[in-house]
Amino acid sequence: MIVNRCVEQGIYVVLILALEKDHRPLLSSQLSTILSVSDSYLKKILRKLVLADIITSNAGKDGGFQLARSIEKISVYDIYSALEGKTCDLKLSGIGKRIFIHGKEFAKEEEKVVSVFDRANAAFGEELRKLKISDLASKEYYRCGAVAFDALINESEKQTI
Repeated sequence: MIVNRCVEQGIYVVLILALEKDHRPLLSSQLSTILSVSDSYLKKILRKLVLADIITSNAGKDGGFQLARSIEKISVYDIYSALEGKTCDLKLSGIGKRIFIHGKEFAKEEEKVVSVFDRANAAFGEELRKLKISDLASKEYYRCGAVAFDALINESEKQTI
């Protein structure tokens, strides 16, 4: 199974927002600078995180993106499912029924394959649900929003000049 890079970036977006000094909102352009990804690409990720009620988006002078809920209530699964979908859905095309002489009996074997994928998906999701974003961040840093990412952004911009 290959998990798209956007899941990693989504996790970091949530961590950045959780640790931002005084929990100030950040613009997509600021987040894209921190992550070194294009702003248009990141906006697609941010939109999905907003739709999943993981982050909020506020327009206006003091607007930007912020957490929609506590990181104790956001799991890696929440981010994964927002960006990748719920599971790896196996849809069999019926090749076995077509190519084997006893195709009807083969349908039972196909059901076994589908069943094992269903169990694997359930186990995968359960493991991802166990890891909360709060497990990835210092409680002290989260509580007070201790990282000033704007300083990091300013330093990054100086290096590119």
